[in-house]
Amino acid sequence: MFYLIFGILILLFYIFAVPQSIKGTLNIVTLVIAFVAFIILLGLAVFQIFQLPSEFFIGIAMIGIAYFSLRDISKLSQKDKKISFRSKLRNRQE
Repeated sequence: MFYLIFGILILLFYIFAVPQSIKGTLNIVTLVIAFVAFIILLGLAVFQIFQLPSEFFIGIAMIGIAYFSLRDISKLSQKDKKISFRSKLRNRQE
């Protein structure tokens, strides 16, 4: 709760009391703080992902393999239809 109140006070100071000459500096500081918070949240998200059961990762790997195998199958060239041996003999006799 303290940090929320402190953040609101800083925001109000930025909006109403900061001179134009240092607003650029505060913009950079705000950008750095936001970037650091994003990196921290990203790290926490990675830890949460690794706590998932292993079946989840196996399922993702199987979906990836299925996608690539179906893509390769669809790119295969089509063979000519097989002609039976008897029809070949008939064609030779004619």
